[in-house]
Amino acid sequence: MKVSIFLSASVPLPPPHRHEKYFRTADQIAIRDSIRALVSAVLPEGTIVFGGHPAITPMVRLMILNSGAAVGEHIFLFQSRFFEKQFPPEVRDFENLTVVDAVEGNLGASLALMRERMIGSREFTAGIFVGGMEGVEEEYALFRKMHPTKPAFAIASTGAAALMLY
Repeated sequence: MKVSIFLSASVPLPPPHRHEKYFRTADQIAIRDSIRALVSAVLPEGTIVFGGHPAITPMVRLMILNSGAAVGEHIFLFQSRFFEKQFPPEVRDFENLTVVDAVEGNLGASLALMRERMIGSREFTAGIFVGGMEGVEEEYALFRKMHPTKPAFAIASTGAAALMLY
């Protein structure tokens, strides 16, 4: 059976950029190792769908390239046009990049639209939630709503939002 995994992950930013509750418990090594383990387990047969986070996107790209797997067949990256000027350079290297139009001047609505398109893009085998901040919590709730019969795994050892969800 070919698995399709939804990945929600980010490395929390320190205060004052984000709430201390995320940064205080985040384990950056565990976040990296969890993503590495997921990529290794899902490839070369399955797919991973995720929304680009500046710390996660380059990491996933490098892990896929190092695995020797064809990125275009296995990885589906979603981004909001709201952040287009801030995309890490690696974003444009993804063969399956979906850039969802922004809701002009509205960050929250732009992210909500992108998340709805991303999480509704296919039937998933499971959702994996790693580290993170508010976005991981919001994506968890949306995943549970849109895929209520599919397992959603919050990886508590990564800390941050995943620990709170666990």
